[in-house]
Amino acid sequence: MLPLQRKQALITYLARQGAATMKELSDHFGVSEMTIRRDIQLLEQENRVQRSHGGVIYREQAAGGEEPDLATKQGHNVDVKERLSRYAANHFVKNGDVLILENGTTVSRMTEHLSVYDQLTLLTNGMDTLSQFRPFISERQSIICCGGMLREASGTFVGPVAEQFFAQYHADTLFLSALGFLPEAGFTDPNLLDTQVKKAMIRSAKKVVMLLDASKFGKRYFSTIAHLAAIDVLVTDSGISESDRAYLEESGVELHIV
Repeated sequence: MLPLQRKQALITYLARQGAATMKELSDHFGVSEMTIRRDIQLLEQENRVQRSHGGVIYREQAAGGEEPDLATKQGHNVDVKERLSRYAANHFVKNGDVLILENGTTVSRMTEHLSVYDQLTLLTNGMDTLSQFRPFISERQSIICCGGMLREASGTFVGPVAEQFFAQYHADTLFLSALGFLPEAGFTDPNLLDTQVKKAMIRSAKKVVMLLDASKFGKRYFSTIAHLAAIDVLVTDSGISESDRAYLEESGVELHIV
């Protein structure tokens, strides 16, 4: 097992067990305790684990916790989100595309960069995405919003009606975001209803582009949207750690650092 693979396997093991001794980890992975200590030291520097009395504890506080309100999300990392959204609109959209845009604060910013394209069709479950694209709607552009139950916290339509809406369409590209990412948990969000709709979006799209600023790495929320294998392209910024970058490059995902 390569060092990076062992490191990710360590995190997965500790996330499942909660804690372990150095000897237990040494025996489980078939390497010396000194090697394990070096791996643990690196993980501790990333705030993924905490050493304690000859053992190590998985840092649950790395989980995202409660869902931030919409205003907080909109005001966080504004410059980075603008850069990622502009890049995605310029590099992964072409005339005539059918696109799915969810309501994440990075993805919804893409709308102002889409007016240059002809014959676009947008599908969304988001109130912000809908209202931000509205000024650009013309004979060349159209948007279809699903029905369902409105979640005020996220400004999204969710539930079976929303899920069935996306099941009946076939999109070229889905632009997606999340509130957290850990290799062992995948891309995560705080609310199960939102993640179920995002899963339906993934099934409806030929290509999935994830927009995720570096502040989301190392966080884990309640419900997994998708694991890395379900994503075709990941667009992020230069704030990601070297270990996360190496992991993503080895995973085979098409990585764009903007």
